[in-house]
Amino acid sequence: MTDRLILAQISDLHIRADDDGASVRQLRAAMAHAQDYKAEALLLTGDLSNDERPEEYAALAQALRDAPAPVYVLPGNHDDRQQIRSALGAPAYLPADGPLSYVIETLPLRIVMVDQIVPGETHGEFTRAQAAWLDGVLSAKPSTPTVVALHHPPFPTHDVLFDTIALRRQDLFADVIARHRQVVRIICGHHHRVIVGQVAHAPVVVAPSTSWAYGLAIHGHQPIAPRTAEQPGWMLHVWTRAGGLASHFMGI
Repeated sequence: MTDRLILAQISDLHIRADDDGASVRQLRAAMAHAQDYKAEALLLTGDLSNDERPEEYAALAQALRDAPAPVYVLPGNHDDRQQIRSALGAPAYLPADGPLSYVIETLPLRIVMVDQIVPGETHGEFTRAQAAWLDGVLSAKPSTPTVVALHHPPFPTHDVLFDTIALRRQDLFADVIARHRQVVRIICGHHHRVIVGQVAHAPVVVAPSTSWAYGLAIHGHQPIAPRTAEQPGWMLHVWTRAGGLASHFMGI
């Protein structure tokens, strides 16, 4: 097994069928860029569609046929689990029913994908059942460097809007992570901007959106989630056994 891994994290694609192909073009640009960097896997961390429409998932599936590396998906609060399964041809890595949580074991770095969405809601929820599942998965390989991926950031970001539609039971998530020192990074999306935080010992990186960037409001008088001129983009994560994990913002 190699001692190096290059991962592309693409988040908050918001594929639409009524935007003259703009969201698909942004996704294709990110994938082409990832290919330039020889990414060995593409992790899509939620909000794959904009409105959970079949035509949006069909456009996503068509674009992903040109993916330069294996693709692994998570749902976000704009997604429908069953439509993801159907549109992507029920890939073998996805559970056949229930939440789309699973483990990628075929890469040098172990990756645990945690589906914590609440259908019909914009917030996320980390339940006791999910905590038991994650604790069991992490306990199975305590010496293997691991990344945990989810959609909603698992820490307070101090954004006036997004902290009201955040992951609930962040304390429960932190309790699980604290027991597993092999978790070297947590990655997520949802905010459409790059944010760096921490849960227990593990750094957290929030990826931008490939479609548009949101500004930040931390005071009541500031505009809530304004679209800004900041670049959309994606994250490139490079891991080595000797040096650990470095994460780079890549603009589109």
